[in-house]
Amino acid sequence: MRHLLRISHLHPWDLEYLLERAEHLKRHPYASRQVLKARTALLYFAKPSTRTRLSTETAVVRLGGVPLTVGPDELQLGRGETIADTAKVVGSYAAAAVIRTYRDADVEQFALHSGIPVVNALTDGHHPLQAITDLMTIREYFGELSGRKLAYVGARNNVSTSLGEAAALAGMAMSTAGPGMGDDPFDAVKDADVVYTDVWTSMGDPEARRAERHAILEPFRVTPELMAAAHPHAIFMHCLPAHRGEEVAAEVIDGPASAVFRQAANRLPVAQAVLETVLGGAS
Repeated sequence: MRHLLRISHLHPWDLEYLLERAEHLKRHPYASRQVLKARTALLYFAKPSTRTRLSTETAVVRLGGVPLTVGPDELQLGRGETIADTAKVVGSYAAAAVIRTYRDADVEQFALHSGIPVVNALTDGHHPLQAITDLMTIREYFGELSGRKLAYVGARNNVSTSLGEAAALAGMAMSTAGPGMGDDPFDAVKDADVVYTDVWTSMGDPEARRAERHAILEPFRVTPELMAAAHPHAIFMHCLPAHRGEEVAAEVIDGPASAVFRQAANRLPVAQAVLETVLGGAS
């Protein structure tokens, strides 16, 4: 596996290997500290980030490397330099690149021209690191993934896309409810082992759009009543940040069925496993 750009590029055995490595690195966080051997990894974040940035920076350090984190105002990309030119230069300095930006095509161009492994840390279309983390978390709760049911309720987005691709690779059933996905959230969560949601609007959305989206998505809020319609052992998942009282009730995300902070913690070993793998495997 040379890059991680989207889940649909993986084979089932790739996903299984990444999950196994992440589980191993969670137990032994410094087991692969010679992978980078003081080399640098570029972390380019054109969008704000908490979990992805902190987990990937820490992952680089645990792999023995030095993270170089930059934003759009710190590179000449914002002044007209092409992605291809930037990628070629970065490839001469860094051992790998982790890219969070808007367009999928930009990450793909970076991978094409840099000559180094590239990891998609979120685009408008995909969030593969999150999806692998989600499956790792589900496996910690339930063991075997195949045959488990995952219900995604709310707004269709990059998270739901990657999650659906990962669930299919793992042999899970996935039901959905939300605009353009299904009208009945109670039907979607019936017998579900996992109920998952995400924010309704993105940072920077105009107020008028936020009000419109909230009106459309109101029926798809995850409430205690909706969780009660799932399997009795169902867990609640959310990639964070969350807006209590919007896409999820506080009683759910702060309740005993919530897996969100274990989920967030698992971002770190998954980032380690992915970087280790694209850089050539365990040391």
